[in-house]
Amino acid sequence: MFRTILLPLDRTRFAEAALPIGARFARSGAQLHLMLSHQMVPALAGMGELVPPPMNLDAEFRDQEESYLANTAADLAGAGAPPVEYREMEGPAGPAVCEEALRIGADLVVMATHGRGPVGRFWHGSVADYVLRHLSVPILLVHPDQPSSRLVKEPLRGILVALDLSPSSEAILGPVVDMARLTEAPVTLMHTVVEPPYATPDPEAMAAAIATVGRRLEAIAERLREQGLSVSTRVNAGFNPVWTLRDAAAESQFDMLAMTTHGLGGIRRLWVGSVAERLIRETDKPMLILRPAPRPETPIERPTR
Repeated sequence: MFRTILLPLDRTRFAEAALPIGARFARSGAQLHLMLSHQMVPALAGMGELVPPPMNLDAEFRDQEESYLANTAADLAGAGAPPVEYREMEGPAGPAVCEEALRIGADLVVMATHGRGPVGRFWHGSVADYVLRHLSVPILLVHPDQPSSRLVKEPLRGILVALDLSPSSEAILGPVVDMARLTEAPVTLMHTVVEPPYATPDPEAMAAAIATVGRRLEAIAERLREQGLSVSTRVNAGFNPVWTLRDAAAESQFDMLAMTTHGLGGIRRLWVGSVAERLIRETDKPMLILRPAPRPETPIERPTR
């Protein structure tokens, strides 16, 4: 189960869209940590020149941010969450989120996909993107304009898990098990068999490929069923895995999409650095994302003389 959850804020309603979800997880026994990265007040433009801001302005901003975190933590506690910890940090928000997640040993980060703070920093374009690329911790991304009330207080209707049958893509299964238990959600494992874009596919070859993939998915599903989960499998064929996953995720029986940020399977050119990032932009469902930890390089053995 998730034990330590980090929830970054920036004093905007966009980032606060993640608060109800974080509160639900906290009520389920996780320790919730709020954080805000303080940004130095930039110089002000005057008569075409940059002039330093008033000496006390940065200190005033810092006090406001500290009060904001304290009040937010108190509001969550008043709504039934256990005591919430919080911390204000220094420096760019992306590196600060990663640093704090490692410091507290977070096993889940919950954050909005975009938002703009008082000094103009962007969440989707920089912070969430930076965290996804640098942190090997599960990240639950929430769209501010899609509050997903089911994720806040009801069992989820289903979690769609995108797999490409590589060890890297299967790294998401651990966090999915925790999320399914927490939200009482059935799980569907899905793989897309890519059709050749410029040729008519051989029906027999496609049927054989789909059958092979189906057997491999069933083997994975059986392992998850042994852990007490309700798991089904699904194999789709399509020219583009992004479109296939986007359309599947839009179906009403799914309230969340889960995947790693990349895979190393047979459709590597389509998965690396593209599918997850495009789906974040194209789906309005919450997404559970994991960047697998890089594997240590195997030392090169030198031949003995």
